Amino acid sequence: MSILNLSVENRIAILSINQPGSATNRISKNMMAEFKAFLEDAEHDEAIQAVILYSKKEDSFIAGADIRLFLGFQESGDALAFSREGNRLLSRLNALPVPVIAAIHGAAHGGGLEVALACHHRIATDHQSTRLSLPEVTLGLCPAAGGTQRLPALIGIPKALPLMLSGRAVTAREAHSIGLVDELVPENGLLQAARVMAGKLAGHVSTRERFRNLANKAPLPDFSGLSDLPGFSNMTGVARTPFSLLGKAARTIRGGVASMQPALLQAERELKLQTRGLYPAPEAIVACVKYGVRNGLEAGLDFESQMFEELAGTPESRELLHAFLARHSARRNPSRQEPRPVHRIGVLGTGLMGSAIASLSLRKGFGVTVRDRDYTSAGRAKQAAWQNLQGLVERKAMLPFERDRILSDLRLTDKYADFADLPLVIEAVVEDVSVKHAVLREAESVMRSDAIFATNTSAIPISEIAKPAKHPERVIGMHYFSPAQKMPLVEIIRGEKTDEEVVATACDVAIRQGKHVIVVGDAPGFYVTRIVVPMINEAMLLISEGADIRIVDAAVKNFGFPVGPVTLTDEVGIDVVSHVFEEMNPVFKKRGGRFSQSIHRLHENGYAGRKNRRGFYDYDSQRNRKLINNEIYTYFGDKKRRDVPLDDITERITLVMVNEALLCLQDGIIDQPRTGDIGAMLGMGFPAFRGGPFRWVDATGAKTVWDRLQYRQKLNGVRFKPAAILGDHVKSGKP
Repeated sequence: MSILNLSVENRIAILSINQPGSATNRISKNMMAEFKAFLEDAEHDEAIQAVILYSKKEDSFIAGADIRLFLGFQESGDALAFSREGNRLLSRLNALPVPVIAAIHGAAHGGGLEVALACHHRIATDHQSTRLSLPEVTLGLCPAAGGTQRLPALIGIPKALPLMLSGRAVTAREAHSIGLVDELVPENGLLQAARVMAGKLAGHVSTRERFRNLANKAPLPDFSGLSDLPGFSNMTGVARTPFSLLGKAARTIRGGVASMQPALLQAERELKLQTRGLYPAPEAIVACVKYGVRNGLEAGLDFESQMFEELAGTPESRELLHAFLARHSARRNPSRQEPRPVHRIGVLGTGLMGSAIASLSLRKGFGVTVRDRDYTSAGRAKQAAWQNLQGLVERKAMLPFERDRILSDLRLTDKYADFADLPLVIEAVVEDVSVKHAVLREAESVMRSDAIFATNTSAIPISEIAKPAKHPERVIGMHYFSPAQKMPLVEIIRGEKTDEEVVATACDVAIRQGKHVIVVGDAPGFYVTRIVVPMINEAMLLISEGADIRIVDAAVKNFGFPVGPVTLTDEVGIDVVSHVFEEMNPVFKKRGGRFSQSIHRLHENGYAGRKNRRGFYDYDSQRNRKLINNEIYTYFGDKKRRDVPLDDITERITLVMVNEALLCLQDGIIDQPRTGDIGAMLGMGFPAFRGGPFRWVDATGAKTVWDRLQYRQKLNGVRFKPAAILGDHVKSGKP
């Protein structure tokens, strides 16, 4: 069956995209071959006066390339040939002597957005599923089909670089506000709006075909002299036809190449600070933009293809591609049981976490009933939701009426009775088992017998929380990570008596909230907290041995973590870390390990980290550079510091965490290495270009890791004793 289907109506060619047997359209070799055949006909068919590209999928324009294509690059030159062919095809599309309109509904990512960029006009639906991005950087790659050249030409370098360097997706409304799309229309008016614009640009539109909401009947902009603007004729790939509405792009280019240099230089400086040289793709993207600005579109496209070839062969890209597949798998429900339908949830507690859970649930279409001890306290959830949604309004990603409609689904109460008809209640009160027992009893006294009680906890075993429950089979853990609006993972913790239907339903709700999920076993700290705690503990022990706080953080960031363990402790809260250490102590004490007592002393003396401006760092300093709070060293022996080799710090903190991940697999807390890799990458920021702790062991070599752990055990103590599962792997002779 064909992927592309052509129909001609009133001399307007409508090329519909519909990949058989798939919910989304993905760029593949077959799609590219069909597209080439279409271009060969369109270039010589004088009967066609305009072209519309349109997807027949429910929520997908073109969602990028099939990742299997990238993983299939085995020989030198494979990636180069793929990119050059893509650039040739889109350059031919752009050079068609008739206007080409992209009618976008749903996901337009990567190569899908590059197809739209090569068109002369872009119309998008103002629908929540319509999102546009160039996410190649998250795969360790650069755009491969003109994205680094056409996006800056269209919206300007200052707007284009942040999108390409972050891979962030923008909503249709935000895309319109920055000039990435030219029109927004309702979903059911997309194809009609495209027909009208095609006819208008081709000078062939009848009165009855006019889209009733198309009020602007002004003539097209005068493009005479446009190619004389400094840099424009070289930089943009759409200036050769009179059909592209490029007023904004022309203004961003006006002033020539010299005016672009500050933005590029600033981007390069920031990249060096942020990536620490660990991620080659961002620097390659900036290099592509610079090359195109200086040498013109054709040369820029070829340079982009060369950069794509270089990046595709790096180990960082290989690991990031595998990480993408792992993350994708975590968006599917791992349970085979049918989940129960849930449309409205209850949230118990309106602290930072409870309010965040309520807010993200509202945004994803859930009705939410929030309960706290009084209406004033419950009102914090409404305030948090308002601030979150208002931010979207201010970024032009949402209309005010949409904000108000979403907020209308939030109910506040001070009564447990208002949970009586809800299928699911998420408890987010303080990390105190006695408090959790109390609210569980109160909630269960009014909830339906088949309702689910989910507890948000970072360390307390679910079976311990479920002890007073009438229906422990309905109690489950849903561990959201702070800040819950941004962190992509939810750990689903199966209690000793939890029903499988409850697991399936909790996973389904989290996925519908936009999260990735892993299901883990029940033990103190579960998986993510259990592997984070040894890292923080090792950092505290290093500081006690005389290491400088800033050097400890820098060593871990040099490995690729987004923040160091000391900064993480300040952000999470010294009080929270102290509590988690207490909760986790039995696990580590049983193995003969030891916890630093300094965290507890800091907590007892009123240190809580950033939230009360008393932590490892000085939060009252007005300087741009973060300063150490030197008085804190008195809780770690004395203020005198000594040189500890950076490599020693990195190895100790990394090994103790990786070994704990191996022990979690050995103890059955996680079911497979991939689960551990997903949890580490999404829950604690393990560098994705290293693939997760288990893939890192594979890449480093199990024997090498075993040897280094044994060395550290002799030098630094029993906490480095290698997991038996690693020893078995080494003895088996596997790499």
